[in-house]
Amino acid sequence: MNENIQNFLQETRFCDFNHPLIQGIAHKIAENCTNDREKAVSLFYWVRDNILYRVGLWQRKASETLIEKEGACTNKTNLLVALLRANNIPAGYGIMKVHGQRYFGPIAMPMLKKFAGEMSTHVYAMVNLNNKWIKCDPSDDRELSENTFYLNPPSKLVEWDGFQDAMLNLNKEHVLKNDYPIANIDPWMVKKPRRAKGIPLKVANLFVKFLRENKQKVNNIKDIEALFKEWMKVNYPLYFYSFSILSLWKNIKSKFQEE
Repeated sequence: MNENIQNFLQETRFCDFNHPLIQGIAHKIAENCTNDREKAVSLFYWVRDNILYRVGLWQRKASETLIEKEGACTNKTNLLVALLRANNIPAGYGIMKVHGQRYFGPIAMPMLKKFAGEMSTHVYAMVNLNNKWIKCDPSDDRELSENTFYLNPPSKLVEWDGFQDAMLNLNKEHVLKNDYPIANIDPWMVKKPRRAKGIPLKVANLFVKFLRENKQKVNNIKDIEALFKEWMKVNYPLYFYSFSILSLWKNIKSKFQEE
């Protein structure tokens, strides 16, 4: 291995693969695999489905994501990279700049879109197998994908064989920039969120929870939004009314700014 590849095997503050919990699960998942490709694929599927997707809250070490059992794209990717490095497989990150209000696809509700920035960041994993860099994205767990794909093309379940790239089904027009492979994303992970916080973030994650649980198929996002509002009103009334007041205030503020 050359110097460059060695950088993709290093521990960092957030990619803390020497943590006992990371070491334990990394070797347990890969114990019956016969080569690095099999190990990488097994680790990918474990992270994809055992760590549930959520929005925001990315300032987590890999070990913390493992304990919490949920995380944003950044957290799930960081955990996968840590598990790969724990098995001495060179791994890193790809960072996309995307249209924040569009790349989620049709499933993004208007009531939440207005709280999202025009530009957002999406992080996926890069794995080096037989001296070839391969992309894979463990972001969406199976249950979330299968419950939403019928209405939302970007939610198509990502399957990976360890030979070809396996990425979310994003609209290419929504991807503004794509940098890879990157060995260390700690400088980005340490940054505090500007928009993904407070009541809107909580409601966004309640929406993800609702999508994962909802079994009633509908024809469009308006129907999904109506079902979600009713679900939130019944199960999380405090957030329902708080978000309603916040949305009303944001609408009034926008009208004054336009005038």
